[in-house]
Amino acid sequence: MLRRNRLSFLEERLRRLEEQNAYLRQEKAFGIEALDAASSLGHFDTSMNKLEDPLPILQETVKRVRGLIPLQAAVVYLVGDDSSFYPAYCSPPDALPELEKRVASLIEDRTFVWAIKRRKPVLTEFREKHAPLLLHVLSTISRTRGMLVGVMDKGWEDISDYALSLLSVALTASAGALESFELYRNLRKLNMELSSKMIQLEESRNELERYHVVLEERVETRTRELAQANDEMKMEIAERMRAEEELRSSESMLKHALEGVGEGIWMWDVASGQIDLSPLSMEILGCSADSSACPPEMRWMEGWERIIHPDDVEKVRYKKKKCLSGDTQGYRVEYRVPGPDGTPRWILERARVVLRDDVRKPLRIAGTHSDVTERRELEDQIRFQATHDYLTGLPNRYLFYDRLSQAIAHARRKKRKVSLLFIDLDNFKTVNDTYGHDVGDELLKEAAERLRKVFREMDTICRLGGDEFTVILPEAGDRSEVERITERLLEFFDTPFPIDSGSVRLQISVGISVFPDDGPDIETLLKRADLAMYRTKKHGRSAFAFAVDEAE
Repeated sequence: MLRRNRLSFLEERLRRLEEQNAYLRQEKAFGIEALDAASSLGHFDTSMNKLEDPLPILQETVKRVRGLIPLQAAVVYLVGDDSSFYPAYCSPPDALPELEKRVASLIEDRTFVWAIKRRKPVLTEFREKHAPLLLHVLSTISRTRGMLVGVMDKGWEDISDYALSLLSVALTASAGALESFELYRNLRKLNMELSSKMIQLEESRNELERYHVVLEERVETRTRELAQANDEMKMEIAERMRAEEELRSSESMLKHALEGVGEGIWMWDVASGQIDLSPLSMEILGCSADSSACPPEMRWMEGWERIIHPDDVEKVRYKKKKCLSGDTQGYRVEYRVPGPDGTPRWILERARVVLRDDVRKPLRIAGTHSDVTERRELEDQIRFQATHDYLTGLPNRYLFYDRLSQAIAHARRKKRKVSLLFIDLDNFKTVNDTYGHDVGDELLKEAAERLRKVFREMDTICRLGGDEFTVILPEAGDRSEVERITERLLEFFDTPFPIDSGSVRLQISVGISVFPDDGPDIETLLKRADLAMYRTKKHGRSAFAFAVDEAE
């Protein structure tokens, strides 16, 4: 009997081991299949970089996405020269008008911007009359290239995590292919322009050499015949002077033609370190266009570097060093110089080696200067608008997630705490409905100003939307300190808010969560602070509560 029981036990154990081995073999096959799929999706044919139009890349992108996730329709938006999104490809084409309407609503409620910042698949618009939308940004390390918007053929619950992960791989590869396409296209254009200018320069140089040869021959001949043809020698001297004048005129015309495109020209003699600057180049660098009034040190590379902003000097030196060492044929760099009123101006400097010695070391480097201050200011403005609330000027939801994630990462490394305050204006909807949206907007602005007066510069005040605000306290994890700050905040909101018809009382309810006591991530901390805030509303407004006190 004992032997039979032991045999039954061994047979059962053998069966379980065989099932486990079958499961592991299946997992191995699945992993190999996933690696193969990721490898194929993560690469684009390098020949696509040489296209004149990005359409084949977009078609291949949509084809790969549909191979992972069934879509009824898909549209790819690209970023234009003005940093706005435009539909570059839609499949099928007749689905574009309807998709444009749905995307407009996503832009209006800032879901589109959220998808850009998230850099992960975003599923939205779960309504009966519409199939859900799938959004995923096309981005590289350097910049955002576009956005894929697809109408799902199935519900989100039918999509596997494996497919979503491969979707990110495919779209990252697509963004890289688009970036390579743009770089190759710009490089071809630049090479064509530079080749044209170099041909003109070479033609002028050859013309100069021909003039010199002809003139030297004539001078030789006239010298031998000086005794017999003094009058002829005078004529030849006059001819030589005319030819040199024409040459100077030709060089002047070439310089004016190049500066006509709005770029200053400079030439660097590497051996001596001397710089030759055109008038426009001197103006761009903040020097007088009159060469006699320009400081002498501007004619040398060391003097030129002294006017560059200290934070940008090493970047410029690194670019020049790479060019001088032969690693690159030229370089392109942007840096700041002081403007006439003392404010920094951004300069775009381009350069290329135009003359080398017998061992291929650079002897002369030529380049251009452009003032790109307006473009840089526009880029800064766009970045600010994307991360700040338009009404109050406070950081918005997207910058809130970024700041809180940084604070949590810092606290985790330093073994410290981070406090999160979730603030809601009591009865704001009633006030807004009674006095109108204009008064409501002014009250939100005044509320933001009161929040700024309470908290420190190191704290981050954000407007999540509507009448909801959050405050991140990265160095205030102690409960007593947080209570003191919150009580001071409630006192600031005890004072009525002035409006045209008198004043209105607008108090606040505050919920507080602490990392890591109340949660390890942003979503948990935000949810627990929100619940704590609503708990204060149930027990009386103009109060605060900690998430940790929920059980009490």
